[in-house]
Amino acid sequence: MVGLRVMPSLPDLTAEKRAEIRQACGFACVRCGVTIYRYLGLPDGPGATLLCPTCHGLVEEGRLTATQVHSFHANPVVRQRHFARDRLPFSAELPQLIVGGSRLLRDTPIPITLEGEPILMFAPPRRTNGATRISVRLGAPDGDAMQVIDGNEWKPTDGGWHFLLRGDRYSMMAARGDGLCVLRIVARNRIAVEHLRTTIKGRRLEITPDWLEIDGKRYVDRIGSGTLIGLEL
Repeated sequence: MVGLRVMPSLPDLTAEKRAEIRQACGFACVRCGVTIYRYLGLPDGPGATLLCPTCHGLVEEGRLTATQVHSFHANPVVRQRHFARDRLPFSAELPQLIVGGSRLLRDTPIPITLEGEPILMFAPPRRTNGATRISVRLGAPDGDAMQVIDGNEWKPTDGGWHFLLRGDRYSMMAARGDGLCVLRIVARNRIAVEHLRTTIKGRRLEITPDWLEIDGKRYVDRIGSGTLIGLEL
């Protein structure tokens, strides 16, 4: 089956238009409710919608039709009565973080930076019924940092990164190299960094809930809580 080729990415939307689209779509993919998404033009007509990378892939493979996409857009899954918002990060608060063997981090928007690059960044939603804003910055194959997720928007467009929802986990994986980030949604306002692995400017970082390792040296309980940046490396 030939996939739809009429759902272009919309990188030049104004902030106001993006806010309108998020509100209309329930701040998540209209089909599955994942809070990582792309802004995409609706097929066969005006308007825009939100689809996660996985659901957008189904469109491109021809496994979702234009009629189905419009149906999901008209009735986003997060607005349906059966949808369980507790399994995804819909919280008006900055999330508590489980990372690096530190005690539960609170009020720490940027838990760690590497060579000045914010690897992870979290922010409360702009509207109380929205989703936690998640940003992820990892090393590209050339060793430079690249934005994989920016305020919940999935940025890669060339197939260099893959996204999967696995149970309660958001998984991002590089198509080449060892770049990896797995975030487990423990509760609406609690996120565990289950596994993160990246290399930026020759420095290798790996993080689990229990420890962090930088350039081959392992540490526990090094990330501070209640501060803008928990740890600078």
